[in-house]
Amino acid sequence: MNGFTVVLLLAVAGLTNAYLDQGNCPSIKHVDEFDLPSYMGRWFETQRYPDGIEKGRACVTADYVLVNDTRFSIRNSANLHDGSIELLHGNAVTTDTPGRFIVGFQGEPPIVYNVLATDYATYSSVYSCAEGEDYREQFAWVLSRTERLDPDALAAALDAFDSNNIDTSVLQVTPQGGHCVYTSPPPKV
Repeated sequence: MNGFTVVLLLAVAGLTNAYLDQGNCPSIKHVDEFDLPSYMGRWFETQRYPDGIEKGRACVTADYVLVNDTRFSIRNSANLHDGSIELLHGNAVTTDTPGRFIVGFQGEPPIVYNVLATDYATYSSVYSCAEGEDYREQFAWVLSRTERLDPDALAAALDAFDSNNIDTSVLQVTPQGGHCVYTSPPPKV
């Protein structure tokens, strides 16, 4: 049995949470400079790669709170089908590369969170990729400061993926809007 078949079986069994396909991770270009304090606050997930972590979740938000110059806390919130709200807490640590972080949530292996592009006020394009023997595990998110991105901001967000040879056809729209129940943003530390 080859490595890709094993990974597909693990995915079917629910033992891996990323979007899986064959290939190598692309060489990506991060933001040239990154203003960590300006990135803090609430982001709405407007699109994402399909993955095992967020399957069936809607109204997803990420709240980032600066802890110090090199670390911020994360609180992700999502509405579940039964009407309940799921909260996930994690942390991110900066690296030597601007816009690149190591993100960890309890019970999950850490991932590398790469900000490909952001204007801080409207959108952020985020990507993560790790290679296995015959496959790659990917996460991708289009984030917005509002429940919906205007067409120009969405085009800029998607262009960041396209210019890094990251497939945008796989992105799925995350339901947001009037039916959503949002949590209050956490207090600043």
